[in-house]
Amino acid sequence: MSTRAKAEQIVQEAGIPPDPEPEPEAETWEDLVPLGSKVELPAFPLATLPPYIADMVAGVAEEMQVPQDLPGALALAALSTAAGGRAEVEVRGQWREPLNVYVAVAMPPGSGKSPAFRAMMAPIFAAEAELRESAREKIAEALAAREAAIATAQDSLKKAKDIEERKVAIAAAQMAEQMPVPTVPRLTADDVVPEQAATIMADQGGRLAILSAEGTFLEVVLGRYSNGRPNLELVLKGHAGDRLQIDRRGREEYIERPALTIGIAIQPDLLKDLAAKRQMHGRGGMARFLFSLPPDFVGYRKITPDTVPHEVIHSYRETLKDLVIDMAEWEDPAVIPMTPAALKLHIEWRTEIEPRLRRGTGDLEGLREWASKLPGATARLAGLLHLAENPKRGPLSAISEETMGRAIELARYYVAHAMAAFGVMRSHPRLEDARAVLEWIKADASRTTFTRRQVHRAFQRLFETADDVDQVMTLLEDHGYVRLQPAPKGRGRKPVTYTAHPDVHAEGR
Repeated sequence: MSTRAKAEQIVQEAGIPPDPEPEPEAETWEDLVPLGSKVELPAFPLATLPPYIADMVAGVAEEMQVPQDLPGALALAALSTAAGGRAEVEVRGQWREPLNVYVAVAMPPGSGKSPAFRAMMAPIFAAEAELRESAREKIAEALAAREAAIATAQDSLKKAKDIEERKVAIAAAQMAEQMPVPTVPRLTADDVVPEQAATIMADQGGRLAILSAEGTFLEVVLGRYSNGRPNLELVLKGHAGDRLQIDRRGREEYIERPALTIGIAIQPDLLKDLAAKRQMHGRGGMARFLFSLPPDFVGYRKITPDTVPHEVIHSYRETLKDLVIDMAEWEDPAVIPMTPAALKLHIEWRTEIEPRLRRGTGDLEGLREWASKLPGATARLAGLLHLAENPKRGPLSAISEETMGRAIELARYYVAHAMAAFGVMRSHPRLEDARAVLEWIKADASRTTFTRRQVHRAFQRLFETADDVDQVMTLLEDHGYVRLQPAPKGRGRKPVTYTAHPDVHAEGR
């Protein structure tokens, strides 16, 4: 008998209980790393808009069951269509801001973008039709005058008795052919390539609004038809008002002060596509946009909501239509000053923004390119609100302190949404999928251990292959939400099994 066996026999005969078997060590987990947790963004500040616009925004949001952010942003785009290239704000010294803005609202498919777009842009399209109709008579008169001048010159040429008279007649015919004819007015475009948009702008005195319930124009700018190469020239110069060169009909032309308005609704995934184009950031393409990321109402909408009152629709459409038509008479932009109190408020706002841009300490450091343009964007918003509040006397009066205060409130809203928008652009491409799987885990308290196959079955529409599942599970594992279990010993295919962090279900309660 071995020494060990003899010792165990003595202990047993003496009645000494054996040492307890050591318990397995408890599984330890590290603290969870938040999975890019969503921040509750501020709602659109409806009170910043004049009542006739605010009532329409609220009414459309209720009837169409969309967030107020969508019709609110579209209202700003409509005002920009009226004022772009027609007015500018005098900030101080030589600093002037044109009153055209770029707004983009990120909403998923099927969320009611198109009907809301039609309702908010109705005054723009009505004004465009009215401007075209009123121009028809002038165009007809100009064409008749040109044809009469050509006929007279041709008649003179036939009656010419010598070389000098022929020269005079030929010169008169050439002048007659070059007599200007007014262009049919056009305010808006939709699915156009940048080159085509620039040509339209050249015909329209440098002004155009790209208005669409889809993000097609941005997709084209990103390079849909140019082998993936972004075409940013129009987007950059059309916002700043810098001289734009175009090649039209075989000759170079210039738009001295282009004024482009963009008002679009885009798919949320397009934000990531924008992020993938370094040129969109390095050259300031994205820094010019005011982004809105409203909540998703799909699945929570009323079936029979209240409709927009007729008097609200009439007031909005007629007031805004008249503003567009009145502003169309300003060939040279109206210069709108600020009152001393408004300027003081704007300076205080700039003073607040500046330290927030500092590297290492500023909360806007990650948005320096965008936030550096925020004072100018605020001045533009103030100018648009001023014209909306004073549709008849706006171009001839100064921006008040109260209007500037409302513009700053609106700018704060856009700061919060810009942080979220640029956060989406920089996020992991599978972040939303990971959130969906995490919610699935939380939904069942017994789901402490599960297999990859179970995840795949639960999200068949989301994941085409097991590799897609692996990418999401790796992201969850990196954040500590799950742990991959060692494969059991033995032959044959073994299931890929995960264990959820104990705190996951605590979060779900």
